[in-house]
Amino acid sequence: MLQQLLAGLLFLFLLAGLAPAAALDAPGFERIEAARADPASPDTPPAGGWTAVTLPDAWAGRWPAHDGVVWYRLRWNEPATAGVPAPRGLAMDYLSMAGAIYLNGALLARDPQLEEPLSRSWNHPRHWLLSAPLLRPGPNELLVRVSGLAAYAPGLGPVVVDSPAAAEAHYRHEQLIRESLHMLSLGITLAMGVLYGLFWLLRRNETFYGWFSLFSLLWVPVGYNYVARSTWPFGSTDTYQAVNMSALVLGTAAFLMFALRFCGLQRRRAVQLIGGAVGLTTAALWLAPLAPHALLSQVRGAAVVVALATYTLSAWIICRHALASPRRREVQALALCTLLPLAAGTHDVLVFHGVLATNLYYTPWSSSAMLVGISFVLTWRFVVGMRLVEHFNDELRHHVEDATRRLSSMLHREHATELQNTRLAERMNLVRDLHDGLGMTLSGHIASLENRSAAGHDTALWALKEVRDDLRLIIESSALDDTDRLSERIAPLRHRTTRVLEAAGIECTWALQGLDQCRLDDRRGLDFLRLLQEALANVLKHSRASKVRIGIEAAGGELSLSVADDGSGFTAGRDAPAGMGFRNMEARARRLNGTLDIRPTPNGTTVALRFPVELPGGGAVAA
Repeated sequence: MLQQLLAGLLFLFLLAGLAPAAALDAPGFERIEAARADPASPDTPPAGGWTAVTLPDAWAGRWPAHDGVVWYRLRWNEPATAGVPAPRGLAMDYLSMAGAIYLNGALLARDPQLEEPLSRSWNHPRHWLLSAPLLRPGPNELLVRVSGLAAYAPGLGPVVVDSPAAAEAHYRHEQLIRESLHMLSLGITLAMGVLYGLFWLLRRNETFYGWFSLFSLLWVPVGYNYVARSTWPFGSTDTYQAVNMSALVLGTAAFLMFALRFCGLQRRRAVQLIGGAVGLTTAALWLAPLAPHALLSQVRGAAVVVALATYTLSAWIICRHALASPRRREVQALALCTLLPLAAGTHDVLVFHGVLATNLYYTPWSSSAMLVGISFVLTWRFVVGMRLVEHFNDELRHHVEDATRRLSSMLHREHATELQNTRLAERMNLVRDLHDGLGMTLSGHIASLENRSAAGHDTALWALKEVRDDLRLIIESSALDDTDRLSERIAPLRHRTTRVLEAAGIECTWALQGLDQCRLDDRRGLDFLRLLQEALANVLKHSRASKVRIGIEAAGGELSLSVADDGSGFTAGRDAPAGMGFRNMEARARRLNGTLDIRPTPNGTTVALRFPVELPGGGAVAA
């Protein structure tokens, strides 16, 4: 589709530029002459010095250093019917730079500025309808006053005197190719520059959008040069031309950067060389107005050659990249877009240097076709990128949904496992509480029941009551207690364990210090009491002791527990690791963030526990 669009535009441009004007039924000019005006009276045609010329004419080849006014004189005989000439149409392609047109001494048109800064009529076609009395039967004379500068191809373009319809057709044709198409090109160029500048602002990493935008914006003054009617806002033709030519050179340099970035190439040395050449050319253009006009013409000619060479290099880079990327159609389409302006630019360089006898330039039209084509390529690439993003987003959404499902399933399994582990942990806690709580009570009363003579008849009833009270303690400790004071928590346990130990013949001594202000939460309090219960149960079951001393002290941010008996000994290495009670004690010590030490002594065994607590007026000692 892109190739068809470009082919259609090319056909339109070639048809507009190369189609001949309608066949003329004109009387023909008998003589066309030119003469330099007298500097003292430039508004008056000279009396002599007339030279025969042909149109189009550029006087720089005849009078190379002449900056000023040249008069052109065109004469023809107008046939008449019944003494009245038939109406005629007069069409003039252009005059360079500014001028005034007189027919038989009557003023037809005059440009506003006939002195510097000159009006710019070099690409401005004109048309008039001539009739009597302005048009005379027999000899008629058309005088054209042209003000120009030798550096800018001054002269007069083709002039047509024919039937009104034919002259108007010729004028419409010239207006199309010299004004309408240039205005269309200017609008397209400006729109492309703004549009892709916005693209670049949205996608800063894709710098080729920015370079293409800069190229388009720099091409706006180049295109405007073909339709401008004055040098505004500059005060001289030289300054206006320096700006215009600088935009041409810088624009082609921006296009070269676009080509490099679009093709993904990094040619730092080449960019530096081209940048240096462009910088020198631009500087020369700005300094040239200070030099003679002959040097100015050479500088402008060199600038045009540099611009064409830069664009040719850009087109070569793109075409070479297209050949190396046969599957990337956008690159091939871009290469095709660059060929038409290359041919048009070669033609225009020949026109600029006077090799071709015309002032008709094709570069603005071909640039419009190129800009439309390149914009299509860049837009297509943008759309492809957006589609890739959309496809990526769809894939990402699917992956996220799949990951979410897997994560939800995993979390569900983990929750179920955690719930099961929690249940198991609660069961183990219950087992430990039963072991540590009821174990001691049952062990003591079993020993009492075995010795009925010492127990008496109320021993069984008393034992059952003790088991009931201990079971009630286990149940109540599973809920929130009414108090967190350690002294209040330990009192019932102290009372029961003392009775059990003494019933078993073991003298029990308690030493409590600083417990009035010591507070433990439910979990820590229960762990501490159960550990103490297990230690006393071991004394009852294994030590064969006659005395046991229990010391509990809260001081310096620590709570310390000591259970010392005078029994036969209890070693951690032999009996404790195999027992559930020892493992329970170690587990509770870890939960309390404390240290548990069970060591034999010369007179028995000592169980020592230390862990940090918060005390009023003091701190907590870190473990």
